[in-house]
Amino acid sequence: MTKDKNNNTEKTSKKRPPKTRHIDVRFTEEHYDLVVHNARLSGRSKSTYLHDLGIGHKPSLPMTAEQEEALKGLIGARSELVYVRNALHALPQTERLKLFKRADFMERWLQGINTLIEELSRIRDKFLDML
Repeated sequence: MTKDKNNNTEKTSKKRPPKTRHIDVRFTEEHYDLVVHNARLSGRSKSTYLHDLGIGHKPSLPMTAEQEEALKGLIGARSELVYVRNALHALPQTERLKLFKRADFMERWLQGINTLIEELSRIRDKFLDML
């Protein structure tokens, strides 16, 4: 925190120390192209990409369209579960007990839960296929 002329405190960001050391690296044409390609995929410059790799970080790739679609599906499945939970919690305990004693309600309940489980499994499989 620092104080300005009007005695107001303001948050200051911690600056990184300047990078003063330099390393030259030589590549074959094939390896150079691979580094450029991977840096571009991760949205970084060649220098930043190699720096991150050198200090042990694994630069992540931006989300693909498939990953975004899977994430949206996961969000939708979660919202359905929250909706069901809220609907059940809104009912008095005696009503909930009556509902769960009825065979037709239990059958529909299990079908709905199975649908959600299948959707979550599909999303999980999609993410695992991308690894």
